[in-house]
Amino acid sequence: MSRKNCLDYLEERGHLPFSQAPFCIIDSLILSVCAYAPLEGVLPGLSAQETLPFRQAVDRLTAQAGWDHTGVLMADQIPRLVVRTAECPRFAQVRLGCCESILDEETGTQFAALTCFLPDGTLYLSFRGTDDSLVGWKECFRMAFTFPIPAQKLAADYLSQVAARHPGKLRLGGHSKGGNLAVWAAVHAQPMVRRRILWVDSHDGPGFTRDLTGTPAYQALAKRIRIFVPQSSLVGALLHQDRHCQVIRSHGSGTVGQHDPFSWEVAGTQYRLLPRRSAFGRKSAETIHAWLAAMSPQEQEEFVEVLFHLLAAGHAKTLTDITSALANNALSMAKAYKALDRTTRREIRSYLRRMLVALGAVNRPQPALPKHPGPFRRK
Repeated sequence: MSRKNCLDYLEERGHLPFSQAPFCIIDSLILSVCAYAPLEGVLPGLSAQETLPFRQAVDRLTAQAGWDHTGVLMADQIPRLVVRTAECPRFAQVRLGCCESILDEETGTQFAALTCFLPDGTLYLSFRGTDDSLVGWKECFRMAFTFPIPAQKLAADYLSQVAARHPGKLRLGGHSKGGNLAVWAAVHAQPMVRRRILWVDSHDGPGFTRDLTGTPAYQALAKRIRIFVPQSSLVGALLHQDRHCQVIRSHGSGTVGQHDPFSWEVAGTQYRLLPRRSAFGRKSAETIHAWLAAMSPQEQEEFVEVLFHLLAAGHAKTLTDITSALANNALSMAKAYKALDRTTRREIRSYLRRMLVALGAVNRPQPALPKHPGPFRRK
């Protein structure tokens, strides 16, 4: 059976202009993933009126040393996707601008977004997910007990500023944390801005500490919010998620591999969908939810603070820093752990033991996908 993904979509449909083949959900995924590229080094900022053609922006980007570094956990095909998208006639008339990037260790903030100006006059606001930085991963962990996180506030402000400066209908999207930010920004927008929104797409983005789906603002947008979660991915099933999420067929391995957008199967202009998440996926979510529920918000915060204190003990700033000098960083972490008081060490051991048991349960090999999945039905 064919396992086509978004790169295959570009090969097959990248020659078709938007006037001939309207903007679709796979275009949304592609622009969401392109937000991971460090375009802040070449694009005009949020307050600038200027924009750059997609191809010109990527040409400037690829001239910079190290532009294609993806980090330890990010998909290594992202640079290929960015270059291929820029080369496609379909995106030749797309212009990029309003780029914003904030990485602040003091406030624990990792945020980035850019706006794609489409030929039909609409705007696509693309929010970046968690990058390779420890700051980004710590903020991501804090989503379990902090409401809202700094990046969510920045996403709402970003939407407000873009909408105030540029006319046109709006689309919002992102992968992973970027999808969460897109939903948050849309739901917390002023009513006048919400009326301009065509679609909000969360591509395997986590949910929220509190259930937003029953709020008037979410309900006003509900028919225009599309939540996509692979059948066994863990990320999109975290926290309070919209029960009407659509399930993507993925050939990724384990919960981590399922989060890889290049493992998501595409048919024409749509995802290949399944009627429900797998039993493995449901068990994964239940296990992690139980682990989080076993700790109070204060205990969760203490765990995250100590964990990232240990990870940064060797002065690492990114996950790549840790793995590239693993022996030295392991020694630094061991010394930092030994310096903790006895009670904290005992509590951290307990938290880690429960987490490792949970992760072991959710990363066992999953059963094969059904050969003939039934049609997706919204419940």
